[in-house]
Amino acid sequence: MKYLAGRIFLLLGVICGLVSFWFTLEFTWNTDFQATNLEIGPTHSNYHAFREALLALAVNLLMIRAILKAGGLKFEFWATTMFMAAFYYAGWWLAWPIWGYHAPYLSAEVNHLVATIGGLVGLLLVKPQAD
Repeated sequence: MKYLAGRIFLLLGVICGLVSFWFTLEFTWNTDFQATNLEIGPTHSNYHAFREALLALAVNLLMIRAILKAGGLKFEFWATTMFMAAFYYAGWWLAWPIWGYHAPYLSAEVNHLVATIGGLVGLLLVKPQAD
């Protein structure tokens, strides 16, 4: 039952994470996202959006594997996934208390909240015993 609940939480986290991935990826080709006053080039912010999107996709792919292997995960894989997920979610939340940056829409904040709770609770529920 613990692994089923973990899979459900992870699935919520991944669905919301992939929504966020897509919106971030769209900034790659969005000219409104360009930093027009940036000395090193206006498309540099588009490049960073692309990098962030691919890193987000990688974390979500790790969590998809955790869904598929729940109950049979190796501790090392779980620990790596948890480490990556913690920093992925920290990127959404730490900018607010540090610089006051946050998602521009309430729907994005809710999406991030569901992803964070789903991903972290799900990973905690599928945690294997250390060898």
